[in-house]
Amino acid sequence: MSKLLIIEDSPLIRRVIKHLAATELSCEFDFAEDLAQTKELIKENDYFLALADLNLPDAPNGEVVQLTMDHGISTVVLTATTNEELRKKLLAMGVLDYIFKENRDSYISAIKLVNQLILNQDIKVLVADDSKTLRSYISSQLSKLLYQVVEAENGVEAIKQLNKHPDIGLLITDYNMPEMNGIELIRHIRQKRLRDEFPIIGLSSSKDPSLSARFIKHGANDFLVTPFVQEEFQWRIIKAMEQIALINEIRDAANRDYLTKLYNRRYFFSVGDSDFLKAKESNSKLCVALLDIDFFKKINDSYGHDAGDAVLIKMSAILDKWFGAMLVARYGGEEFIVIMKDLDASKVNTLLNAFREYVAQQQFAIGEHTLSFTVSTGVANNLTNVDNLDELINSADMALYQAKEGGRNLVIWENEPLGF
Repeated sequence: MSKLLIIEDSPLIRRVIKHLAATELSCEFDFAEDLAQTKELIKENDYFLALADLNLPDAPNGEVVQLTMDHGISTVVLTATTNEELRKKLLAMGVLDYIFKENRDSYISAIKLVNQLILNQDIKVLVADDSKTLRSYISSQLSKLLYQVVEAENGVEAIKQLNKHPDIGLLITDYNMPEMNGIELIRHIRQKRLRDEFPIIGLSSSKDPSLSARFIKHGANDFLVTPFVQEEFQWRIIKAMEQIALINEIRDAANRDYLTKLYNRRYFFSVGDSDFLKAKESNSKLCVALLDIDFFKKINDSYGHDAGDAVLIKMSAILDKWFGAMLVARYGGEEFIVIMKDLDASKVNTLLNAFREYVAQQQFAIGEHTLSFTVSTGVANNLTNVDNLDELINSADMALYQAKEGGRNLVIWENEPLGF
């Protein structure tokens, strides 16, 4: 993964940024104190972005910014100077943005911007505009923000691109376009993709004062009048993406178990019911495995509930590692549940027994103690005799009871498949 280069001569500011970067950033980073160090680091590393102090002891006139730009490194300038002449100079140089070094909040903003740029590298943006000139300009601004850009010259072409690239994460659309205008395009998209899932920013050079309201009413997240100021355009996009990310975080938190961070029971049934119905209708394979930590009450009684919670967290981490591509949830207490789709019973059985054996071999350091535990599992996969997911889980629960009665640390099926 490419790295971030932070260039700052002040020891105090370096300490502040280093602390924020270490706790908040999801990428590696290096520090340079002057132009000479910057040159050496650039020779030895691949940087996707630089946070660069504008004035350094050996580069008092912004030479370090020109250096990073000349090496094709997207650059955000850190500066204590604020005036219109400097602003125009920096933007003319092609810097991504500039941030005033005023207080801690300034550095928090810089780190948040870096994290957003890291995410941007995996996000596709669709630009729909019949003006090739404006489309190219917007695309160049988006590329500076590290987005992947897809273009369309009208609303009909935009729909084709959305179908071709279902992973597009943002739409920027003009109003006046042939075949289908921007508002008609938004109305079409909002039939399937909601405002809090897929952000749309409208654009227009029209002087109609009602146009922005019409865009918003019909489903746009934001609206800009063209020609626009570069910084406003960039930060409107950043704020729109931050809002979607925040909504996703809130939604995800509501679907997670507070302790283990696995999906909770409510989310499991919201997705699992759909999986069950699809498997039933298509006559495809689907297994439900109900897993229970053996003698969990003894762990709580012997070592305390904090140790019990630690065991649940350890168990969840292993489940996520082994079955992360599947639907895994905490079912309740010390019980966990997994749905496995399109797998033969023999493969499911091999996987569950390998998991059971792996867990039994582990030694977990919890507080002052070293603990081990085993897992019993009940499995159900016969969709013929059940009408809903609840009934299939009940079959798995009965098999789990048999595993407990049979001595624990076992995988038992509702109807033991041949060859097991």
